[in-house]
Amino acid sequence: MNDTSQNNSLIDMWFPSRIDTENCPMDWFLIKYVHGLEPDKMPPANAKMRSGSTVESCVVDILQGKAEPEARQHWQHVLEQHFPIHDKDEHQKNVCIGQFQDVVTNLLAAFREIQKEPTEFQELVKGEGKGIDVPMGGFVDVTAKDSIIEIKTQWSTATGLFNKDGSLRLRKPSKTETPQKSHLRQVATYSNAAEKPPILIVANAFEYTVFDDMNTEFLRKKQLKHAFETMRLSARARQNLLKISDDPKVLANFVPLNLMHFVWKELDEEVLREIMNIWGVET
Repeated sequence: MNDTSQNNSLIDMWFPSRIDTENCPMDWFLIKYVHGLEPDKMPPANAKMRSGSTVESCVVDILQGKAEPEARQHWQHVLEQHFPIHDKDEHQKNVCIGQFQDVVTNLLAAFREIQKEPTEFQELVKGEGKGIDVPMGGFVDVTAKDSIIEIKTQWSTATGLFNKDGSLRLRKPSKTETPQKSHLRQVATYSNAAEKPPILIVANAFEYTVFDDMNTEFLRKKQLKHAFETMRLSARARQNLLKISDDPKVLANFVPLNLMHFVWKELDEEVLREIMNIWGVET
């Protein structure tokens, strides 16, 4: 067995992106954080991902006092610089650019509704978990005196099909009745670290929804505790895995490989062969 302290140095903090079992399954964790897949081999950000980050940056600038027209123009221009990763992403980019301003408008309306005065932006919060050797937490989008606020965006999807008039056929985001489970696990981790209740804002070009402990049971203490425990137990399993070894080929004996999971979808064939070699996949 390798030196435990050496293995633990691979991870200095458990962010949700490192422990969420849905978006970062154990085999993906092994490749990304233990094997250390080079950044240029990682799946590039797609148009929806770029759009979410630029909208959030735009709203934060406005909340911090930047002139709204200037912020909107600047961040839409940033989004326009996105380099599509394939033809479908080219269509998606155009859809997102067309919806950018409406999503910003709806997010700003949501902040007016909740009436929370921001005290910090992208605050790094660190908390403890029983049996976990390093902090659990992450960067909170917006911190207020008595709460933390997480921003999520939705976008119509470019189907790749066209209507008879030549316009692109779109699929609108589905109605947001309840928070996504992965979002709940994320805000539960932040809430535990910040020791403040979370507010989740979900916005698209057509509407916005504010979730808090007043309108959904999922953000009340009992459900947040359940969501946090899911993340804590995931962190504990990964921590214990790293105590076995820091050699990905050794750890591959303890972790099944599921190349059908969506996280592997955008990797090229050469990288996939590299990954299959670590597991000793027979071809």
